[in-house]
Amino acid sequence: MREFFGSLVGTFASLLAASCCVVPTLFVVFGVSAGSLSFLSALEPYRWYFLAVAYIAVGYSLYKLYLKNWVKEKLLKKPAIECACEEPDWTQKLSKGVTWVALVLLIVATFYPYVLEKLYGG
Repeated sequence: MREFFGSLVGTFASLLAASCCVVPTLFVVFGVSAGSLSFLSALEPYRWYFLAVAYIAVGYSLYKLYLKNWVKEKLLKKPAIECACEEPDWTQKLSKGVTWVALVLLIVATFYPYVLEKLYGG
């Protein structure tokens, strides 16, 4: 369940990192006036901090979901001990889904300003 919270933190941080650029563009694409969204540009100086928090959170989630048992078995040569309190199957699927969505949002949040600059020649 910790990986689920890690992926939620990663999703939230990547949305904050992308809020200066992606959100106003989406409003313009859908025909909504974006003049009142100028306050989102105040988050631009903190973009790299949001991205760092998001990469750490998504990396932690990916480690917990996919690599933890492999590291124990292959690298440390210890048997992977399963928890006595088994989680339901749907929580594992939900955690994986949210983690992959967070990773896609994070990649978009990282490269969107550069792609936008290349498209519009800024």
